[in-house]
Amino acid sequence: MPATLRIEMTEHRLPSPRLGVEVLVFEVTCKVSNDLFLLAPRHEVVALLNGVLARAQQKVGEAGGFEFDFDLYSYYVMSNHLHLLIGVVELVHKSLLLEWTCREIAKRVNGFHDRTGQLLTPNHAIQVVSPEHALERMRYFMGQATAELKSRHPADDVFACANPALLRGEKLRGVFVHAGGRREELAVRLDRLPGLGDLTPKAHRQLMGEMADGIAAEHRPRRKKAGLPVPDPEAVRFVDPLTRPKERKRSPAPVVHGTTAQQAEWRALHAVLREAYTRAHVAYWRWLADPRLPLIPFPPGTIPPSHARKMLRQRAESG
Repeated sequence: MPATLRIEMTEHRLPSPRLGVEVLVFEVTCKVSNDLFLLAPRHEVVALLNGVLARAQQKVGEAGGFEFDFDLYSYYVMSNHLHLLIGVVELVHKSLLLEWTCREIAKRVNGFHDRTGQLLTPNHAIQVVSPEHALERMRYFMGQATAELKSRHPADDVFACANPALLRGEKLRGVFVHAGGRREELAVRLDRLPGLGDLTPKAHRQLMGEMADGIAAEHRPRRKKAGLPVPDPEAVRFVDPLTRPKERKRSPAPVVHGTTAQQAEWRALHAVLREAYTRAHVAYWRWLADPRLPLIPFPPGTIPPSHARKMLRQRAESG
């Protein structure tokens, strides 16, 4: 059984403006192994990261690609971790999407640094259960470098992120290297968050700009109090990829991004589903050893063992 049971809160699906259906919204975090700065935003690394995300979107509907569509609302890649804000119709779609995306990022970034081995640790996905909390998570993504005092304003950021598109309407361009070495320039598509689909492009840009200005104003006093100069965003491009952060500030992650009542609801649902999943999981492995034994259906809202095995996750997230 997987160390952490993946579940969904079906009643807290949110409406996707582009897909026209209700989706599960997740914040996904993947950390670089040993906290190394292997994702530092060299121009080539930014192009590779954007290229993988754009190629994942291009694969939808292709032969041998994804048989499902998904939303990408925002993303931010710091030097030692990355964040994605995505919407998927089914829980297993998240697993399949991240399996491919993490694997392709690992291959390309490892190749750039001429290294082998694990690049990304197993991803941690937290469901976002309301449009208000989804917008709050987008604001959190947008302010990553500003909160770390690496940039003055989110519009200045040079990391691979959604900020240039959200704040200036720029195309998020990248390069995907196909098998055989063919290089293809692709653009990442950003989708509207649930609850923002009716905004005009001008109103949406204004909302994003207000969020960014608020982030800059929030952290400006911290920088001045610390006596730090206005940061040069370009400096982060040249950090040694084999260094680590001086401090590791880790706060416990919530079980869902929602209210206190919704977090309690998740815990209660998780306890029920985990018990049912364990019974079905044990029956599944016994059936593999002896197909004459009966199978027990897995409870809805969970991921079956074929998509949750530890080794499968490790293969997906290692280069």
